[in-house]
Amino acid sequence: MREAAAAIDHTPHADAMLAALSVRLGVEAACTQTLELVGRALGAGPLCKDPALARLYADLPVYLRQSHAERDQEALGRLAASNAGAPWTL
Repeated sequence: MREAAAAIDHTPHADAMLAALSVRLGVEAACTQTLELVGRALGAGPLCKDPALARLYADLPVYLRQSHAERDQEALGRLAASNAGAPWTL
């Protein structure tokens, strides 16, 4: 995220879609994993007994859906492939 921000700050008029999609998908993956692991670690009790936590826990997936999931992954793949230069070989 820091590298993407620095690159965008360094060249603010350049196309930043590759960096933006990479960051968005990385943040989405981290948040999704965090929701899963915290839910497993805490169990149902805190979500049933703490209305504020339950609201936060319910709201985060709504914000995460602002990413377009597989559609964003496909767009990132296309951008990465078109910016790859020489193909990678073993």
